[in-house]
Amino acid sequence: MILIPSVIRVLKGGSFCAGNMSEWIKVVTEGGITRIKMKAICAYQITEDEAQLLIYTKDNSLFQVTKEAGLNFELLDSHFKIK
Repeated sequence: MILIPSVIRVLKGGSFCAGNMSEWIKVVTEGGITRIKMKAICAYQITEDEAQLLIYTKDNSLFQVTKEAGLNFELLDSHFKIK
């Protein structure tokens, strides 16, 4: 399954669902808004020209970010404390 997100943002806390929530990312795709648990992300990579960010989740989903890919890559690095 490939979803093509255009925007990715980090949401903190339980503002969208009841119960104990971890951090989520909000992805706007051609199909609509998708939220992914940060804990579900198992890998992400950016192309050399920083035109695309690929986010892989534990259930083998692939999300392709083409807008603000470099900024979102840095956001994920910051979340996962990668230097």
